[in-house]
Formats: sequence, C-alpha cells, structure tokens
Amino acid sequence: MMKNQKQITRLTLSAALSAILGTAMLSGCAQNNAQQAVQAVAQQSALVQAPALVDVASLFSSGDKSAVTLSPDGKWIAFLKMHNGAQNLFLVAADTPDATPIAVTTLTDSVDSFIWSARKNEIIFSKDHQGNENRQLYKLSLNSQNPAISAMTRLTHNDKVDYKLLEQSQHDANILVVAANHLVAARRDFFHLAMDTGHLEQTQINDLNLSDAQLSSTGKVILGAGMNDDNSFSLYQFDGKAWQSVLRTQSGELLDIISFDEDTNTAFIAAAIEGRDKLELLRVNLADKTIVTEHRDPLGESDLHHVVFDEQGQLLIASYYGGRLRNYTLTDEATKALAQIESYFTEDVEIKVEEVNKEGQWMVTVSYANRPDEKYTYSPAQNTLTGMLNDAPEFDPALLGDRKSITYTASDGVEIQAYLTLPKHVKKNLPTIVLPHGGPWARDHWGYSSDYFVPVAHYFANRGYAVLQPNFRGSLGFGKRFVQLAEKNWGTGTMQQDLTDGVNYLVEQGIADKQRVGIMGASYGGYAALAGATFTPDVYKAVISYVGPSSLITLMESFPAHFRPYLGTWFVAVGDPEVAQDRVDMHARSPINFVDQIKAPLMLVQGANDPRVTQSESDNIARALAAKNHPLEYILAKDEGHGFRKQNNKLASIVAMEQFFAKHLGGSASKLVDPAITAHLDTLRVNLDKL
Repeated sequence: MMKNQKQITRLTLSAALSAILGTAMLSGCAQNNAQQAVQAVAQQSALVQAPALVDVASLFSSGDKSAVTLSPDGKWIAFLKMHNGAQNLFLVAADTPDATPIAVTTLTDSVDSFIWSARKNEIIFSKDHQGNENRQLYKLSLNSQNPAISAMTRLTHNDKVDYKLLEQSQHDANILVVAANHLVAARRDFFHLAMDTGHLEQTQINDLNLSDAQLSSTGKVILGAGMNDDNSFSLYQFDGKAWQSVLRTQSGELLDIISFDEDTNTAFIAAAIEGRDKLELLRVNLADKTIVTEHRDPLGESDLHHVVFDEQGQLLIASYYGGRLRNYTLTDEATKALAQIESYFTEDVEIKVEEVNKEGQWMVTVSYANRPDEKYTYSPAQNTLTGMLNDAPEFDPALLGDRKSITYTASDGVEIQAYLTLPKHVKKNLPTIVLPHGGPWARDHWGYSSDYFVPVAHYFANRGYAVLQPNFRGSLGFGKRFVQLAEKNWGTGTMQQDLTDGVNYLVEQGIADKQRVGIMGASYGGYAALAGATFTPDVYKAVISYVGPSSLITLMESFPAHFRPYLGTWFVAVGDPEVAQDRVDMHARSPINFVDQIKAPLMLVQGANDPRVTQSESDNIARALAAKNHPLEYILAKDEGHGFRKQNNKLASIVAMEQFFAKHLGGSASKLVDPAITAHLDTLRVNLDKL
C-alpha cells in the first residue's frame, strides 16, 4: 500500500532564506523637493481613482482558518485560527459545521502544525517558543462531550532541541516517530516517543544527514534521502542492520521521496537525474535499482509539483506548476471525477486534489486569486461536493487587485516567470513595489493563500501600487538548470539583475513610474532588497528588508548546529566562509560592506528570536546607517522569529510598511488606523540612538 504522498516542492533547510522611534531624517532642499514631487504625483493619481481602502485587519483577519482537516472517523473538523493573538486549534462537529467552533487550545505561541491521531479523539501538534524554531510536541486528548476542557500533555521537554514529527507508527499508535537533535546538536537522529509515558528512545543514528524519510510498518526509517557535502543527494535503504546505498545524484540534482511500498520494495521519487532537467515522477525498484519514468511534464516546462495515488497505489493525477497549476489525470475514473469537480466552479480557480482517502473521498483545495482557499470533500459515488467551513472573507474581494502570471525576458535572454498584481482601475504610470520571495530555493504561486505575501501584494495594489513578484533564477519549479544559474550570483549577479530587468519591463510597458519604484522582501527577499539598495541604488526609491541578512559571511557562520549538515546547497550557491576565495566573494556581495552606496530610505523589520537570520544582521546595518544620519526606520519584535506570526505584530508591521511606502513612493495610506495597532507599533519602534 502506498503512503506518504506529498507535494513536490524542495524547501530544504536552504529555505531558511521565507517604524520607528528615533527615525533619522535627511534635511535639505533636495530631500524636501523629492517628497513634494512624490506627494504631487499621489494627489494627481487620487483624482483619477479614489478606491475604498481595504482594512488591514480584514485582509489579515483573526477569523481566517487554515489547515482545515477532517478526523479519521469523520466526526470532527479541526483547524487553526487566531486566538489570544496566536494560531490555536479549534474544533467543530462535522455534522453541525455551522455551530460555533470551540477553541481546544488557548496558547500565546502559535501552533505550527497538527495531525489527527490514529487513536480516537486525539490530536498531536507541535509549536515552538516565540519563533525560536525548537519545536516541541504535544498531545491533545479531546473531551468529546465538552471539547473546551480537552486535556493537553506536553510530550517533549528540552527547549534547546527541535523535535520533528515524522509519523505515527502504524504498528503501535502510542508511538510517534521523531527526528531530533536530542543527543547531538548537529545531528537529527530518529527516535520513538511513547505518548502515554513520554519515554524517548533512539532507534537509529542519522549520521548520513537524512532529511527525507519513509517508515516501515514497525515505525523505523526504512528509506531516506540526504544531502552530501558536494550538493548531491543520496538515496539509502535500511536493511535491518545497516544503510545500503540505492543511488547518488550528481551535484545540484534534486531528489525527493514521494512514497514507498514495503510489500513490493518499490519507491516513487521526484528527481532530475541521469540527464533530466525537470523533476520527473520516477519509480525505483529497490531490489535491482532500476528506474522507470512514470510521468513527466507534457509541456516540458515545469518540475513535478504534486501527485495523487489511490489506496491501492495506482497513480491518479500528476500536477505541474509553471505560471498556473496544470493537472493530468491518468485513469478514466480520475478524469471523470476531476471534470465533475471542475464543473462546480465558474470562476477562474486552481483545483488541487490533496488525497483520496480510504473511504474513496477526494479531499480538494480550491484556490482563487483574490480570496482564501476553500476546502471540499468530493464523493464520486454520489457526485457530491461538500464544503468544509468555507466562510466568506471579511473583506470585499472586488477591492483587491487583478493578479496574473506574466513572463519577461532578462537582459541575457533568460525567460522569467512572475506574478503581477495591479490596481483594479488604474494600470499605467504606477508606483511600483518589487517583492522577491524568500529562500531563494522556493517560488511564488498564483493563489491568494499560497504565501503570506500574496495578500500583502493585494493590500498594496489596493493602495494604488503595481506589485511584481518574480520567480528569478534560483527559484524552484523550473528545472535544475534554472536553479544552477543562480550559483554565486547573489547580490551583484544575475539573480539581482532579474529583478532590475523586471522593473525595466514594467517601465517599458508603461505600468511602472520609474521614479517611484520600491523593493521589499523577507529572508532572501530581504537580502535582495538590501542588495537592490546597495548595488543598484538608482533603481529603488524606498527599501524594506524583512528578516534579511546584511552579511553573507555572518549569515553562514550563525546557522544553528543542526542546519550545518545540510548546507551543501549554500556552499555551492553562496560560498563557504572558511574558503579564502569564497570569503572574499561573499564580502563583495554583502550589503553591510557598501552602505555608503545606499541612497533610498530604508526600513528594517526583524524578529529578535530568529535562528536563521539573527537580529545582528539588522542591528549591524541599522548602526551603520544611523551613524550616517540616513533615513531609517527599524521595527523589532522581541517575541518573534523568522517572520511575524502573532496578530498584533503582523498588523502593526504591515501598517508601518504602508506608511513608509506612501511617504516615499506616493501610494495611498489609510487615515483611519485602529488606535490599538498604532499603539502596538510604537512598542516595536527601535530607538536608533540606543543601538
């Protein structure tokens, strides 16, 4: 029987890189004249269009639900929603979905993820502490008569360790299989965690750096993939005594395990090996190590994105994602079922089949450009599509921007796919924000719920901006060579040039006002924003770096110990600071060393507990700019990590960004901000004199 099918998106540990007290002001006629010019253009634009401004609290609503999941017995629906300022678990009976949901956790730190246990009325979830990414595991025993008094038990107790839940054992539902750096800080070994007693027992030493694991029926890791020092991947099988090598890729070739069938000793993997450029669906006979292609993109455009099998292991759907999701059905029954589901929707949507469960129900996610995802169950036997808690959004989707996939040609001829979100009515001569994604080994998608920054893009489109989100080279989903084109091209190379070329494209199309272009991003996107300010200072007139590294050297040197075995991609793409030649190159690509070149006003947004991009990355460049009396605003949340998750911090930071760009680029800004948001924003402002 096939198990553990998953979406194919390589977000390895490399995905680390997902106003304003004491603001330093420049004086003089040049600065004043520039601001007056921006304000004049803004006033002229307002005469053309005065749209209703969507409220930040409605767009990032505390009422939004995520991870909506049906219990195995079909009696309960669980989901995550804001409560106490953080994401908490809620429950509602499946037969009375319109009833008021019940909060079954009341935590002040967000729940990261959860699964329904194989045992009745039990949920297993994980959370860290204020963004430190040391996830701890918890058991929630539900009181079926009164879920509000359900019992929560903490299962792990070392706050310096990150416990990653792999799976609940099929052999013994009391056992959780966990990967954790519990014994050695730099190594994630495999453990069995007994939920009833809390006993943690090491089952296998993970000295092969396996980050992708499949389990046997007894709950031991039987198949694993891990990164090697040369940026290649190896696939191993455990024979009961030792790990046996199945295959090793070439450097830079990607590999993900999709599923493993213990009965036939067969695995499905997604890989770009043996001359392939795109990730294809491959079937591996683990006995004789033969490899057969089961499916590849018929258009030759994209990596494998998602696959769906039935309970017998038959492949039903293979999906690919270029600019939009494309589904390919592989059986007559799947073709009929997907067509029936599609017939229920007249709008432009993307339909992703998450899985087909044991009862034959299809679990479906429907994505829109301008409102949150919706969840459905589809029963082929009855041809019924049933929604799962799909509430209307608190905002009016008609107020949001028009979002579409575009392509443009970079200056060296490489095609770049991107998403462009424009105001509803004015499409020309717009203030513009370039919004590069994090990672950089990630990518942007079309759907509203696909990433935190898609609603942000809509928010600014509603304020009159064009927002460009390029899948610059290095982004995943477009093949191996597209990723390799980014190697040693951070900051001053083609990755950054792809962003500049996107600006030039929008200017040529008459969409962007060349004098009113800003850049904003988080993680790698924050680095790209700082690099834009530093290395292309004439392109951008306002810059926001959100948890962005200012030095590639200190970034690499500060990664937590358990990240280090997985840094092969970083060494190839960015450099190894212990290699003299690499260190010189990394110094030349680090914005902190070239602050004298920065012209644009800058905003920094940082979480104090960020283990990936530490607070020093923002502090250091803030000190350097403050010493020059450069226009600078700095927002610091002491209870956040790599990105803001708490509701008050999210809302305050977005309002600060809105005000910053309105001041320097001339877009609209709300004059009716909730006083509570303004008051909280004041607590996040950093006094630059005290850095």
